[in-house]
Amino acid sequence: MGAVTLTGVRKLFGTMEVIKGIDLAIADRELVVFVGPSGCGKSTLLRMIAGLEDVDYGAIEIAGRDVTELAPALRGVAMVFQNYALYPHMTAYDNMAYGLRRAGLAGAEVDKRVRATAAMLQITELLPRRPKAMSGGQRQRVAIGRAIVRNPEVFMFDEPLSNLDAALRVEMRSQIARLHRELQATMIFVTHDQVEAMTLADRIVVLNGGRIEQVGTPREVYHRPANIFVAGFIGSPAMNLLPANLHRGAALELGWGTRVTWTAAVPALPDNAPVTLGVRPERVSLCDAARAQASGEVTLAEHLGDETILHLKVSDGVSLTVKAGGDVAALVGDRLHVAFDLAGACLFGPDGRRIAPD
Repeated sequence: MGAVTLTGVRKLFGTMEVIKGIDLAIADRELVVFVGPSGCGKSTLLRMIAGLEDVDYGAIEIAGRDVTELAPALRGVAMVFQNYALYPHMTAYDNMAYGLRRAGLAGAEVDKRVRATAAMLQITELLPRRPKAMSGGQRQRVAIGRAIVRNPEVFMFDEPLSNLDAALRVEMRSQIARLHRELQATMIFVTHDQVEAMTLADRIVVLNGGRIEQVGTPREVYHRPANIFVAGFIGSPAMNLLPANLHRGAALELGWGTRVTWTAAVPALPDNAPVTLGVRPERVSLCDAARAQASGEVTLAEHLGDETILHLKVSDGVSLTVKAGGDVAALVGDRLHVAFDLAGACLFGPDGRRIAPD
């Protein structure tokens, strides 16, 4: 069983605390993605679970064992790195077999595991080659194969697709998702790429400044962000975050003076309390002036074929992003009118936490 439990885990580099008390439970066979901005601690946390960084406070359990003080080789984990970390003088076969030989497995068992894994990854033809004779995607498949042959309790991926081109990233994402289904293994995946996080994860762990901001399914963190940080980080383009004041009777007065009706229940707040309205760009639609809830000048128009991303300046300090159809021909300088679909919107309180919907 490959369940992973972190309790009060902290990490300091000198006097600087970089992991600030993480509590997290990862279920057996779950694929969990750590995501967050650069410097948030996601790779450091992964390395702590793997045993490559010491734990200063707290405890880590893998498969019911306390591994906090165990060496990496004794934890039952296998790591796939961003830079492949293959031995350049060894063939793909020997790279995959190296750890098994060091563990003392018989030659026949080593050969069986390597060839079975190569067949699963469709890299049998690569086994005689050295890394210099492989593409980046082929090297990464060999690195994944080296992890698979060990039959670990937990697979760990530290930004493994960052060095690949866009087409290869898509291909490798699908391969990792397929492997997770076939191997029925626990996997922890670190990335800064939101598409990877949203498409691969059973659950996403959003990290910021060494703390967990939210843990949830991709749908939960996208549609029900816990706070303004998650709302602004998850999604490309990000959620629109609009200053407003909440009046009694659930009227929202937006920063440029327009009033809209908020129908979802909200906690009791003082009249005219400052709040933030969060609206995804796909829930902002172009309309005529009579129905407009906001108007603005186009400052950037991204024509992407099947869709157009429009950036509008509504007022000083307030901008809106609109996701429209690919046939929209708006240009920089055009003035457009928009309306909001509040059925999928979120409301954040004065402290930045989501207060509605609950």
